Amino acid sequence: MIVLRQSQAHKHQRNGHLKTVKILATCLIFTYLLTILFFRLPEQYTNLSSNMVLIYFSKLVTYYWRKIFLVPIQMEQAVLNRVAQLIRAPAADISRPSATLKRPIKHVFIIVLESIRADAVPLNESLANAVNLNFTFNTTAETVTPLLSSLWTNSVHTIASVASSYTLKSLLSIFCGIYPINVNFLKEANPENILYEKCLPELLREIFLTNNNEPAFSSAFFTAARDDFDHQREIIDKMKFDTVRSASNIYHEIGYISDLGMFGPADPHILPLLWKWIDQNLAEQPTKHLMTSLLITGTHEPFPMPHNQRQDEYYYYIDESHINNYLNALHITDKFIKEIIDGFVSRHLYDDTLFVITSDHGYVFNDHGRETLGLLSTPLESALSVPLILHNPHLEAKQLNGQFTTMDILPTIIDVLLSSIKSAEHPTNQLLSVPSGKLQSILSRYEGTSVLRMPIAQQPARHTFQLSNPGNSYIIVKQYPRKLTYDVANDQVHLYHLGYDPLELVDLIVLDDAIAASHPPWVDILCDKSRIKKWKGLWQNEKVNTDTQHNLLLENKTFLSIEKSNAINNSSVRLKDMLDWADQAFEVARLWKNLVKQRYHYNSDQ
Repeated sequence: MIVLRQSQAHKHQRNGHLKTVKILATCLIFTYLLTILFFRLPEQYTNLSSNMVLIYFSKLVTYYWRKIFLVPIQMEQAVLNRVAQLIRAPAADISRPSATLKRPIKHVFIIVLESIRADAVPLNESLANAVNLNFTFNTTAETVTPLLSSLWTNSVHTIASVASSYTLKSLLSIFCGIYPINVNFLKEANPENILYEKCLPELLREIFLTNNNEPAFSSAFFTAARDDFDHQREIIDKMKFDTVRSASNIYHEIGYISDLGMFGPADPHILPLLWKWIDQNLAEQPTKHLMTSLLITGTHEPFPMPHNQRQDEYYYYIDESHINNYLNALHITDKFIKEIIDGFVSRHLYDDTLFVITSDHGYVFNDHGRETLGLLSTPLESALSVPLILHNPHLEAKQLNGQFTTMDILPTIIDVLLSSIKSAEHPTNQLLSVPSGKLQSILSRYEGTSVLRMPIAQQPARHTFQLSNPGNSYIIVKQYPRKLTYDVANDQVHLYHLGYDPLELVDLIVLDDAIAASHPPWVDILCDKSRIKKWKGLWQNEKVNTDTQHNLLLENKTFLSIEKSNAINNSSVRLKDMLDWADQAFEVARLWKNLVKQRYHYNSDQ
């Protein structure tokens, strides 16, 4: 510690000396320029061969141009490159699959649900507890979502974090494996902004080719919703699906159909178009591989019932009308998904298809006394945690435990498909047949990871970033179990420990260390909290904290890592450690937002 302080003191002293030299050099240069402009000097002072100032003037200007202007620019880029490494998922051990796949996969079907929080599929008591109520006597996961609950049990499943609680931004993480921009609404769709990695449809066409060097995959995006909300059509086009079908195609095929809810016709109206696309593709080329995706909107608020719904088909799951409508809409969606699965079975596609089921984001029902209903400007976990199901009858069912995100979906799909190229080399587990070089190139290119590979041991906990609806209301940084949220509008920082406080009830920033009795027993409060004042006004400041730059460029392996003193099995969490982490995480979040904007070529004047 003494050495560190001495090093910091020497660094500050050295910076002070350099600043003085810069000022003196600048004064000398300007003095000389003013002199030769306004006064006639003797020839010997203007003759380059006899004037030392003129001889070294160009070198002096070049040196300080590099030192004062170019070095900071180069340092900033180096820091951003280091942040890009920090925010990646932990490296995976490709030789160690976390599940078993007994047969090759040919097709992929991605189903994106709407507003389904992690405790809704499968349904568990934490949803009722969140609003201090109880479910009715016969309400279980099996009665509300019989199909999805069965899939959960018989699939690889886990809880994942979304990149945003705004649907269209969330789709970027699911289909492209990239972060959205922390601006309100869908600026990512602007023509001048680029998606900084290839999305799944284009990637499949690039990687998987036929013997004739033609793309082996055809891709399609389906939704019954209209595609004119906030540039939805433009962002889906940027993802480069081969085929896109939405409400306008339903109207063209069937005629006008009245809306159900906010965005268009009921979900089942898209099914004839989906089956038509699948059947036509396979009729034309039976060996074709299909990547089908479906955005379901029936569980979007206000959770309406279908127009032909009978009164006796409305069930009473809980004594709160808004949540009860939500669960009824989910029950109807479950039936709809069963119809899809049955369609794949009848077409003999079920055994060859990997079904990926997740949600765009969660939903908040005034959880735990908070006056928050919906998703607008809320950073709570119930808005940002969703189920993730990977299902195939030949994929071993397994609960995965880890800090996964929806950005992991793209690398996982590529992993499964690469593993399915060869079918005989490892008959007990296709995942052992993966071409490791090709998979590694994907894992090194995208920030997510394959959830079907074990991480290499002894790596720092993963950093994830999330944006609250509509995109720039809250910025959330998590390195489990730590969570920092930044309220952009009010310029406020909040800090939570999700291990001890999963409901986010104890904001560690506002704890008053003068009143020890008010603290939960798991918090060790002895610390100096004066640093909190430094966060105010920093978010909009373009200047990067020099200490953060220094730590990042040193590539310190312990930077932002979880110390053992904060492990969940210890008796307490040191508030000082949490605040130190918050200082660093806040700075990295500022760098992260600049990195993402740079990658999109985003200009704040747009």
